[in-house]
Amino acid sequence: QCDRSRLTADGLWYLCLYAKEGLNLQRLLSEGGPEAVMETVARTWSERLERGAEERLQHPERGSLFQIQELKRDIHREMHTRGG
Repeated sequence: QCDRSRLTADGLWYLCLYAKEGLNLQRLLSEGGPEAVMETVARTWSERLERGAEERLQHPERGSLFQIQELKRDIHREMHTRGG
């Protein structure tokens, strides 16, 4: 089972190392409090469909997911090259 989610320093939670969008936990914490965050994390994780790391393991010829130009445009994706 994939457990490779990541949380950025600015509060975005990505359900997969290869996810293109994240859930803003910082906003949820400030608007709803800790209970809202715990409930949302539990529900979101159990319902997630993103399993990019598991899917990429099936392809031995896999290469870089993002090119350097794309990484420079999106600071959150750069984390994936360092292991998240």
